[in-house]
Amino acid sequence: MAKHALSLFIKISLFAVVMLIVAIYIPYNGLIDYLTSFFDFQSADNVTRFILGEPDLEVWESLRSYFGILINTLITVPVLSAVITAYNVVIRKISSAGIVKDWISSTLRRFMKLFAFTFLFWAVFRILPYQSVLPDNETDEAFATIAVVVFNLLTTIACYWFITQKIIDKRSL
Repeated sequence: MAKHALSLFIKISLFAVVMLIVAIYIPYNGLIDYLTSFFDFQSADNVTRFILGEPDLEVWESLRSYFGILINTLITVPVLSAVITAYNVVIRKISSAGIVKDWISSTLRRFMKLFAFTFLFWAVFRILPYQSVLPDNETDEAFATIAVVVFNLLTTIACYWFITQKIIDKRSL
């Protein structure tokens, strides 16, 4: 169990480092501006309202942030897959004949996992009634927000683990 947890921690840390490197060294602000130019205020408000579940006060900034995260992720996942594929070829002495196939399949797998986890995180966040736990006149807003996000993340991890275990059990039959 500790080996799996360490492996997961290393993968998440590597993903965060690659995401940071992509954010620093690859300029994609022009692409963000281009994508946001397709939205008027009403459609931008609809997108942010759908994601947040409530009206957003800073619609354009939120939309730019969402596009920035999306573009960064779309760049990071193939780069991370290339790094891991190169590691497997060099360190584990895996045959170099199927490098492209391994890279494409690992990239698609990572995109599917990321989409499933993000959707699950969003769904759990939207379903659980956090308003009943956090009153509107909360004085320590930052701590409450961190607590809600951490609880939601742990709940999402548990749900994701349960779903993947059911898929693994179903395949083994």
